[in-house]
Amino acid sequence: MINIDTIDNFPISFYIIDKDVIVDCNIAAVNMFGYESKQDIIGLKPSSLSPVYQDDGIRSDIKGREFIKKAYIEKNVNFKWLHLNKNGDPFLAYINLVYINNVLFALITNISEIRRLEDTIKEKDYIYRKLFEENNNVMYLFDPNTNYIIDANNAALDYYGYDLETLKTMKINDLTISSEDAIHKYIKSILAYKQNFFSLKHINKNNEIRDVEVNCFPITLNNKQFLFNIVYDITEKVKQNVIISTFLTQSPYPIVILDNEQHVININEKFTSLFQYEKEEVLGKNLNDLITSNEYHDELNNNIENVFKENFIRINTLRKRKDNKLINVEIVAFPITYNDKIIGAYVHYIDITQKIKDKNQLDVFKKVLENSNEGIVITDSFGHIDWINHAFTKITGYTLAEIVGSNPNILKSNLQNKAFYEDMWHHIIHDHHWHGEIWNKNKLGEIYPEWLNIYAITSKNITTHYVGIFKDLSEMKTIDQKMRILAQKDALTGLYNRVYFTEKLNYILNTEKTNDIALLFIDLDYFKEINDSLGHCIGDQLLVELSKRFQQISSDNILIARFGGDEFVILLKGFNNKIRIMNMAKKIFSTINEPYIYHDNYLQVSASIGIVIYAKDGNTSDELIQNADIAMYAAKKSFDKKIVYYNPKMRKRIDERFKIANLMRKSIEEKAYTILYEPLYDLNTNKIISVEAKIKWKQSQLNLSTKKYFKIALETGQINKIFTFTFEEVCKQLTNNKNFTVPISINISIEQLEQDQFIFILKEIIKKYPINPKLIEFEFTINFAIHSNRIAKNIQDLSNLGFNFTLDNFGEDNFSLAQLKHYNIKKIKLDKNLLRNLTIDSMHYQFIKIFRLNSKIMNIDLIAKGINQLEQFTILKSLKLDGGQGSYFSKPIRFNQVSRLVQIL
Repeated sequence: MINIDTIDNFPISFYIIDKDVIVDCNIAAVNMFGYESKQDIIGLKPSSLSPVYQDDGIRSDIKGREFIKKAYIEKNVNFKWLHLNKNGDPFLAYINLVYINNVLFALITNISEIRRLEDTIKEKDYIYRKLFEENNNVMYLFDPNTNYIIDANNAALDYYGYDLETLKTMKINDLTISSEDAIHKYIKSILAYKQNFFSLKHINKNNEIRDVEVNCFPITLNNKQFLFNIVYDITEKVKQNVIISTFLTQSPYPIVILDNEQHVININEKFTSLFQYEKEEVLGKNLNDLITSNEYHDELNNNIENVFKENFIRINTLRKRKDNKLINVEIVAFPITYNDKIIGAYVHYIDITQKIKDKNQLDVFKKVLENSNEGIVITDSFGHIDWINHAFTKITGYTLAEIVGSNPNILKSNLQNKAFYEDMWHHIIHDHHWHGEIWNKNKLGEIYPEWLNIYAITSKNITTHYVGIFKDLSEMKTIDQKMRILAQKDALTGLYNRVYFTEKLNYILNTEKTNDIALLFIDLDYFKEINDSLGHCIGDQLLVELSKRFQQISSDNILIARFGGDEFVILLKGFNNKIRIMNMAKKIFSTINEPYIYHDNYLQVSASIGIVIYAKDGNTSDELIQNADIAMYAAKKSFDKKIVYYNPKMRKRIDERFKIANLMRKSIEEKAYTILYEPLYDLNTNKIISVEAKIKWKQSQLNLSTKKYFKIALETGQINKIFTFTFEEVCKQLTNNKNFTVPISINISIEQLEQDQFIFILKEIIKKYPINPKLIEFEFTINFAIHSNRIAKNIQDLSNLGFNFTLDNFGEDNFSLAQLKHYNIKKIKLDKNLLRNLTIDSMHYQFIKIFRLNSKIMNIDLIAKGINQLEQFTILKSLKLDGGQGSYFSKPIRFNQVSRLVQIL
């Protein structure tokens, strides 16, 4: 406590505040405000000694309460304040609110009175000396011109550890760790009466650094000006503040500090991370309004009410983040007490969302394990059984009560030798897993086979448990024995199956070492169309009939198998030249080609046959089958040559396609692509009428023609991934740019329109992005070998949603205007090959002219793509085409660039 009587004649006035009321003051304060005695001030509110409004227009009572609240929290607050004396005369003062030992002091320095008090001190030098020397507060005088210490009281000598003579040889710089420039600024500020209260760090003789508050003001002694310092040690207060601050900022958990009205006083960064609110967003706000949904308001109010009754609470509940997402939290809250009164609360939050999710998953996992058909046993690291499931009991006969704490070796049948178990444990210890077939013994002593998996469960490289999962193989062994009989045959046709054929071929290659072996790979042409048009039942009957014909030509030297679907493989042994092999291949082709009678109707089926010869075309069964398959595909692509020998160049093309497919898959996974947009212009007005979304791959090998990479993507299953990221990017751009009203075309493959997955992906994306479907055009090339009712239906469904369709590459080798009626086409894009060497005398000019006439009649826009030269543009414009695109206008560009072009044009 400050000794009031001791400093009554100093220019530091103060009063003490409790519950917003002045409960005590010194004589200096009485004199400063012009009252007769302390009793005239005690009992007043601080705002009673101030005008109604401060200089900034804020009411004194409101502003004063905010500073007082801040002082209770921060322990020390400095500010300027406009006061009124008893006569109503205003005066400006420095206020220092200090919260010490549960007492709030308001230290007041009247700027205008300081000089007058200097004269008073000069006149009362004896009194000054008496008060100076006997005061318990640290005080000293120093010369502001030299910074040398002139005098110090006993409290200062004790505090700094020097005697008076030594101290007089020192500058104030020696008592602080502040820089010379900083000290100069402090002195300048004091002499100008701008500031007289500072928080500094002082150092004593023992090099111990102490936190202090210094009240400094100029005085005149013997006609010379000095600076008078009063030093208050606040080291313990600073330590407490650091502890509290560290507790708040360094806590691994989100924390909020509330006042007794549930208003937020402070939060830490973890609170921001969890609830997404920045500090400035929540200060002074009601916590209930921030992080609780309506149904939890009452709960939070009850919690805070319990805390304010000095109750520690700990609950699990739901709270709301800034984005309105509810999260599971564990809340720990306790009250903040001051002067035996609760003035606020600390509230800790622990995010237990994942914990609850893990618990739910664990509960589900336990149920799954309990109801699993496989026996499960869990042991500790020493092999003692902790838990078993119902299936374990059903298979072995042992209940958990009978077997808990025992070792699983009670199931040992002794049919496996010591080396078997040593190998098993070697794998468990080094690989943390072993699996295999083992014979065990149940409770009744019966031996049974089981397939066993053993897993070592580790934590920080230490094995904590073992889990055994096993399945009784007794019934399976019986079934396997029966299945072996059927394993060699195809269930539908009765021919050998793929597995048996491969095993047999491997056996022959490994044992017989003969070179007179040929392999035929056969695929029926257009078999899918028979299934689609006549039904799978008729397709199956056709395969059965074909198999009967094959069996008629089968012999010891000819092995025939159904490889899968409508594919067959034939192994020829003893065929030592190409003439014999080709003759047999032709015979097989004729056998397939003979008509099939169905309900008095004739069906005729063709086939494509690929041939390989051992060992010229492969040394292993896999190589022979793969290369025969490649040769078969070459035959399938040929219009006239349906029996083809394998050529290494075929493998090169396959490898190249495989390489491209892998690059494509990797690029999709790594998002190594960019979506660019190529503008399509009106040939008459030069305005952009639509844009085409194009993929720019970072791998230059992937920047193939659309048709080529679509074909590879379709064959390798990447086609829908390409559509997904392209369509989603286009939808995102349209959603973010509402003023963009030019249609965007996206390339698809017509085969996608037959897939349910494609339609599902499309509908899921448009749920996510509220786009106008009329701004999307799907662009595809017609494969006239493919047309189905499903394609027509999906096109109609998408048209009903508002999407449009564009036919690409019109004018290729195979095209038909009549086919357009199936596809609801709104635009036709001419194949760019029609623009090569285009002159008004060329045949292509006549073709385009005819297309233009027909497109007008059909009310379909005709677009030319690949316009790269002025001459092409001029001719096409004369033919009055609806639009064009190509490098003559613009290369593909980014969306923001094309958006600016649309606005300009």
